Amino acid sequence: MATNYGTGRRKTATARVFLSAGTGKLVINN
Repeated sequence: MATNYGTGRRKTATARVFLSAGTGKLVINN
């Protein structure tokens, strides 16, 4: 999970999703 957070920098949306937590996972799929 921590690794994803770092990569999130590339995709700002991903970083935002992580902040959401559980629900964020669904957003990533979208």
